[in-house]
Amino acid sequence: MTCRSLSILVTGAAGYIGSALVRELLAQGHRVTAVDSMLFGDRALAELTHHPRLQILRMDIRGLRREHLTGMQALIDLAGLSSDPVSELDPSWNGLAHHHAQVRLARLARSCGVSRHLLISSCDVYGQRPGQSLNELTPPHPLTRHAHGVLHTEAAVLPLAGDGFAPVVLRLGQVFGRSARMRFDLTINAMTLSALRLRSVTLDQGGQRRRAHLHVRDAVSALTAVLDAPVNNISRQIFDISHLTLCTAEIAEALRQTLGSHLRIVVDGAAPDPHDLAPEGRKAHDLLGFRPQISLREGLEEVLAGLDHGAITDSPETHAARWVHEILALGREIRATVSTPSGLHPAASIRSGTGQALRLQ
Repeated sequence: MTCRSLSILVTGAAGYIGSALVRELLAQGHRVTAVDSMLFGDRALAELTHHPRLQILRMDIRGLRREHLTGMQALIDLAGLSSDPVSELDPSWNGLAHHHAQVRLARLARSCGVSRHLLISSCDVYGQRPGQSLNELTPPHPLTRHAHGVLHTEAAVLPLAGDGFAPVVLRLGQVFGRSARMRFDLTINAMTLSALRLRSVTLDQGGQRRRAHLHVRDAVSALTAVLDAPVNNISRQIFDISHLTLCTAEIAEALRQTLGSHLRIVVDGAAPDPHDLAPEGRKAHDLLGFRPQISLREGLEEVLAGLDHGAITDSPETHAARWVHEILALGREIRATVSTPSGLHPAASIRSGTGQALRLQ
C-alpha cells in the first residue's frame, strides 16, 4: 500500500466497480473526486456523501473541464458503457461514450499534469479463442461493437504517454460478487440470482461456454496495485486482469454445492458464444504484484447471503441493458412530445443518442 495520499478522480464512480473502488481509495487515505452521471441511481455512494475526503460530482464525463482535473495525481476512467448488450442499444451513443469522450478526457488529463491514467478495458478484445492461452501480446480479434469500441479507445490513449503522463490499460475479465451497486446481468451474478429465486439455472452451449472472471474486490486490488507500482512498470502498458477461467457448467456445479442438490440445472443449445477465452494474467503478477484472492465459492456465498437477508436486491437498474433501453425509449418519447426538458423530474440525467439533454424520473 502506498504511504502517500493522492488526489484521484474516478469516473463511473457510482457503478459496480466504481463504488467499491471509491470505498477502498478512501480507506487507504486518498482524496477522491467521484464523477458519475447517476444513470443507474446514486444509492451506491449515498452513505459516503459527507466523507471529508470525498467530492461527488453528478455529471457526464463530457462536462469535465480543466478545473476538475487540475491538482489530480491520478485518473481512473470507469465511465465507458459496460457490456455488449448496452453498446448495441444505441450505436451513436456507444461511439461517443467509448471513444470521443474518453479520449478527450485522457488528453485533458495530460494537459492538466495528471501523472497516471488508468483506462478500463475488457478481455473481450481478444474475441473467441477456444482452448488458447492468451496474453497481452496476443493480437486482438474483437467480434462485437463493445470490443471494437474499447480497443479503438486503447489505441488512441496509450500513445499519449510522455511528458510525465503515464496511461495504462487494464483489460478486465467479467466481474462478479457483491457491490454497493449490484449488477445481475453478469454471468455469475445472474446464475446466482436464478439459482436462489428459481432453484434452477439454464446453461447454453452445453454448459461449456468459457470466459475469464474475477471478483469485484480483486478488480479493485488490481487498480490500486497500478497506483502503487513504479511508473516505469505501467506507462503505456496493457495488463490482463482476471482470475478464474470457468465454463458455465462449473459455475452451476459450484452453485449446487452451495445451495444443495435440489438445484435444477437445464442444459440448452444456442449459437456459438464469442467469449471463449483464457487470459494468463502473468504480466500483472510480475509487474504489479497482483494476486487475486477471492474464490468463486466466496463470491457466490456473499451474493446469496445478501439476497437472502435483503441487503442487496434485484431491481430494474441492476440489469444494465434493460435499464438503458427503457431510458432511451422514454427519452425518445419525451423528445417527440416536448420541446425542452425543463419541466421534467430531475431524478436522473442522461443524454440520448442525438445528444439532447434529458431529465428523467
